[in-house]
Amino acid sequence: MKFDCLASSSSGNCFIFQLDESRTSLMVECGISFGEIYKYCNQQKIDFSDVKACLITHAHGDHCKSAKEVSRLNIPIFTSKPTLDALNVKGNAMILNEPNRVLDGLFVIPFAVQHDIDGAVGFLIKTKSETILFINDSKGWDINLINFKPDYVFIECNYDQTMVYAQLNTLKHNVENEIFTGQVNKEDHMKIKQHERNLKSHMSLAGCIRNLKRLNLSKCKAIFLMHLSDRYANEYKMKLAIQNEFGIRTLACQKKGGIK
Repeated sequence: MKFDCLASSSSGNCFIFQLDESRTSLMVECGISFGEIYKYCNQQKIDFSDVKACLITHAHGDHCKSAKEVSRLNIPIFTSKPTLDALNVKGNAMILNEPNRVLDGLFVIPFAVQHDIDGAVGFLIKTKSETILFINDSKGWDINLINFKPDYVFIECNYDQTMVYAQLNTLKHNVENEIFTGQVNKEDHMKIKQHERNLKSHMSLAGCIRNLKRLNLSKCKAIFLMHLSDRYANEYKMKLAIQNEFGIRTLACQKKGGIK
């Protein structure tokens, strides 16, 4: 597998996989402008004409921003029906929990994930020689994946729960004090709502480790962490914690492209 991260954060997500040493490439997510995609491909000498299909996990803009432009280039889009309906683009509505033929020799099994939008899915991407598990923007999933042995895992690790809970407790303390001072800080209330949303719909470091333990990682060569928060992620702590827990090389997808 050859893999390129073009972007990975709440500002935008886009990845290109070249599978089975062929020239056929698969795009997963298109959540940045098409100009940015084209510019990155030129800089990294990626032949965009090799991209033959695009998978999209859900209809939030940071995962599907360029869907219409991709579709206009006659690159088939594959995603859930609720996501297709929300994007209002032509595409292929995938059958959940079943192998869907995407390209010759390439099958994808989509499955529902826990997120705050209808139709959000993760993907098992399978060729004759490799299996890739891709789970982005999710608290977790319900399907049992233990019978699959992924060669590579791409998984969200959005925030360090100790950092988020520390700030959340401080914010709630401030709000409690408003009763006595009579001064309402709207920003504190807004931040509390943001934290509570993230806790319900995104994966923490602890959640990432807990979910990875549900998988059969006996064949896994590398784990790639995605969608790290600008404020509440500690990339080095996260990579070290997961690598120490599983003994598998762990890398982080970078906000503006690349991995390290």
